[in-house]
Amino acid sequence: MSSDGESDLIALVEREQRGFRLILFSGLATLLLLVGMSAALGFYYFDVSRDLNATARQLQAQAFETRRQLDQQNNRVAAQEARIRRVHEEIRRLGGTAAKAGGDGASLAAALEAVRRYINEGGVSLAQERLIETEAEHDAADAPAARALLRGGAGLLQWARSGDAIAREAKELPPVLARVQEDFGLAAEDGALMPLAQAGSAWVRFIDASSPRSNFARADCEAVFAAAAASAAGTPLGPQPLYWRAQCARKLGRTQEALRDYAQALQQSGAPGEDFAARTLAMNAFHGLGTSMIAAFAQPSDGAEITFATQVAQQACPLTAGAKGSARMQLAVACLDQAIDMRRRLRQTQNELSGSGENISFAYLRDKDFAAAFDNAQRIERTGLFPWNELVRAVASQHLTNVGANREAVTVARRNISFFSVGQFNLCELQALLSPPLYQEAVALIRTEHKGEDVVCAAAS
Repeated sequence: MSSDGESDLIALVEREQRGFRLILFSGLATLLLLVGMSAALGFYYFDVSRDLNATARQLQAQAFETRRQLDQQNNRVAAQEARIRRVHEEIRRLGGTAAKAGGDGASLAAALEAVRRYINEGGVSLAQERLIETEAEHDAADAPAARALLRGGAGLLQWARSGDAIAREAKELPPVLARVQEDFGLAAEDGALMPLAQAGSAWVRFIDASSPRSNFARADCEAVFAAAAASAAGTPLGPQPLYWRAQCARKLGRTQEALRDYAQALQQSGAPGEDFAARTLAMNAFHGLGTSMIAAFAQPSDGAEITFATQVAQQACPLTAGAKGSARMQLAVACLDQAIDMRRRLRQTQNELSGSGENISFAYLRDKDFAAAFDNAQRIERTGLFPWNELVRAVASQHLTNVGANREAVTVARRNISFFSVGQFNLCELQALLSPPLYQEAVALIRTEHKGEDVVCAAAS
């Protein structure tokens, strides 16, 4: 081959190599560009997915709050309708009878008796309400303590009619209740009126302790205990102060005290008949007694409080045919069933009925019937969202061999746990209601959904 041919061949090879290198570098650049684009798209889609997840959670939280608020609104409407019916019936019975002007000794005595009944038993007639408010307005220099007591009673009536509640973010008592406390404080300076004034003060303190602002904080419940004790003055407490004290004791995990007070309140409530206040007292006593008996599952049966409470429950809470489970849990469920029946007779909503129905799940958990506990919790969820019920759904599911079609329900339950605040689970009472292993499971679930928060019974005594 000539030198010119060799040169041409070499030049051709060099051109081909340059073209190949160009193609190779172009392909590598394209590959790097694709990798960069893929990474950028990956980050973009990750960011979009994160935003979508945050948006989805916000929507879920809004749906959760909307459902809760709608249930609460329906409950308030039902309560107002019930009050309107009661007022209408009383107006019919009064038949247009004019109210007395009042201001005399007899009217004052009748008004004080009406306040006593209202504070101790929770109810007065429409005529008695008018008498209390009329007498409270009289300026009688010879009975300032009595007028102060009546003003306190009138303030409690005003608060009850309003349907208001102390908000979670409130820094102090609402003005109406603050004035009521002042009036009861003035009335307590009279030795004869002091017990009743202290009972009225205990009611205000209980309204605060049971509100979202406190959620049965120990200090607030201790104030209830102190005022209730001062109101007794050596005499037995009325059924409503017994209920206030029992509620605080139960929420603080003081089961035996709660059992004693609920049983006494149930005894004093007697046959409720058609009286709204008596039915309400009976409902509260049945509910508290049944729930406290679940908490007393592992306690000895020879204790004075448990013996007394068991005797009262056996007389007042008939067992249903075919009842299953341990004897004490059967009795607890029977009392909760009575509470549900009372709620129906009070024309409460399905959501309010479930306030007692959800606690039946704890009786099943105590007897290790996890399937029954889960099924009951599923039924309750259809009527409303409750902190304990969502927790039961999640805990019980962990002990089922096959959750199957309910797997989505368990996922929703765990999400709902994250939407409730830790305080709403009332951990001190929850600790009493559950066995130690199940309580630890419940705490672990709450901690998983509330990372970084203290999940402890802060009010343990």
